[in-house]
Amino acid sequence: MNTSTRNRVDDAIGKALSIALPELEQPNRDAALTSDMGLDSVQIMNLVMEIEDELDISIPVDLLSETRTLNELAARLVALIDEDGA
Repeated sequence: MNTSTRNRVDDAIGKALSIALPELEQPNRDAALTSDMGLDSVQIMNLVMEIEDELDISIPVDLLSETRTLNELAARLVALIDEDGA
């Protein structure tokens, strides 16, 4: 795994989360996005759009359906970026 890519992804997720859930101070990266963090489908789509804008990537919908936690999301985004060479 590319450390600089992971740092970029983590920063983008953090920024997007601060917009989607401004009251959340320190997210548990192993918490479930929906059941533990309370994100609904609209908030998740807003989160994804913010991440896409920040990283200048397009996130496939099937990637989201397989993702449960922030750590899983970050790992999948790093793999996507490394695969695409973004």
